[in-house]
Amino acid sequence: MGLEHNTDTAHSPDVTEMRALYRAAEARAARLRFIIEVRNLLDAQTFETAAPGVLSRLADFAGASLARLVFPSSRAEAPVQLTVGQSRSQESDGILFASQDGSDLHLTLLGPSRARAIDADDRQTLEVVAGQLADACNLERQAAEKQALLGDLERQRSELAALVAQLIQAQEQERRRVALDLHDGSAQLAAGLSYRLQDLAARIGEAHALKPEIDQLAALARRSVADLRAAIADLRPPELDDLGVAAALRTRLDAIDGMEVIADLDAGADRWPASTGIIFYRVAQEAITNVIKHAKARRLIVRLFEDGAGDAHLEVIDDGKGIGPTQPQIQERGARLGIVGMRERLALLGGRIEIGAGASGGTCVRAFAPLQQETISE
Repeated sequence: MGLEHNTDTAHSPDVTEMRALYRAAEARAARLRFIIEVRNLLDAQTFETAAPGVLSRLADFAGASLARLVFPSSRAEAPVQLTVGQSRSQESDGILFASQDGSDLHLTLLGPSRARAIDADDRQTLEVVAGQLADACNLERQAAEKQALLGDLERQRSELAALVAQLIQAQEQERRRVALDLHDGSAQLAAGLSYRLQDLAARIGEAHALKPEIDQLAALARRSVADLRAAIADLRPPELDDLGVAAALRTRLDAIDGMEVIADLDAGADRWPASTGIIFYRVAQEAITNVIKHAKARRLIVRLFEDGAGDAHLEVIDDGKGIGPTQPQIQERGARLGIVGMRERLALLGGRIEIGAGASGGTCVRAFAPLQQETISE
């Protein structure tokens, strides 16, 4: 019996130590579960919704009678203060814990001064939870600020789109005015001059010495009338108003003589917003004019389409001289100003233009821009 008693006495310190270690492990597991529960609660709800529940758990964990949280609001300048519980008395209650992480969020736990002291492990747990609260608050505030910035950006884009539409409308109205002035003024005068010269040539007869010169003047007047009418049509083609950009481009291409013309024009482009259609027509018009005047091409390909990402595309390809370093046509003043004009027009839509050599020689002009939703009011 004595031997057995001595054996139990020898092993009792080990049992006590094991029990202490077990209790410590359980305490650590409880703290870890507490931290995870708070994290899950903050992840599942908005910060202001989750904060009261977190405060209640904090008060229970620390044995506090009151838990107070002060944090910046995402909707107002004044900070928000949340309180859970009630202090029994200012004399008996003291600060059990106060966060000191330097953030805009402040956590305070009040409880009986004679209650059990918060040990280092519990304090570390409270600091971890306070950090979780601060992180969740900052993330929500940053998300609100980001959303506000995105809203401002979208509003600015809408305002810019409206300004672009107004600018294009003003340009097109000025083109209409100039076209009308030319039609009612210079074109009528040139037509009248042509008829008078033809009548004069008929009356003086073939034998008159001035007959050849009058015939030349009449031909020059007829050419001026034709050029004026073409300029009037280019200023504001009626098809652009009545049918859309694809139909207007097809009409323009049908009028080209002296080269093979291949038109691949998506009829859906006629339903593009008015500003996009007008700008793409003007860019195509300038590119086609450059081909006719400078490229000495035998074939012209024009494509107009919308891709799967919702961007409008234009391609004007020729088999002419190209734009290599030995080719001077790109440096000619008219062509250079035309390219600048195309870039400026596309920039209004947030698009751009690329000009390079074609796959088999010649020049390839590619333009693209995002399709906006604005329309131009007439």
